[in-house]
Amino acid sequence: MSSSREPNEIGNILSGREVANEIRNALTSEVTKLCEELPGFKPGLAIVQVGAREDSNVYIRMKVKAASQIGIEATHVKLPRTITEAELLMKLNKLNGDPNIHGIIVQMPLDADCPIDSHIITDAVSPEKDVDGLNTINEGRLAVGDLSGFLPCTPNGVMELIKR
Repeated sequence: MSSSREPNEIGNILSGREVANEIRNALTSEVTKLCEELPGFKPGLAIVQVGAREDSNVYIRMKVKAASQIGIEATHVKLPRTITEAELLMKLNKLNGDPNIHGIIVQMPLDADCPIDSHIITDAVSPEKDVDGLNTINEGRLAVGDLSGFLPCTPNGVMELIKR
């Protein structure tokens, strides 16, 4: 088996930070263009958190900051640990119907006192607003190679790095 590479040649070194900055810059341009085409429009993201785990707080702060940098208005929806599954489903239904919210993230894990089925919760997020790509419909699309829906962030990020 012959190879076009020299035996001592190493691969390309990728900077995740540089790739993230390139993606963030491209998204900023897209959001700016969209807002120019639709005067008065402001993309809205709701990040739903049950409880107050500190590790989740760190991730949420990063998400809010990144959204703000590209021109998306992110709202941190803080819900108490005492919330029930039914109450959380009602809150998600309200966000699904809110025309000012274009994307929804449910921060996992849920830090609740009551038992809440996280699969029921992720499926309660409208597939059209399911930024994390965790709704069964979006997962199914992905499973059959349909990349038209939202894709899970970490695997999508890994695939982007591989492409580069």
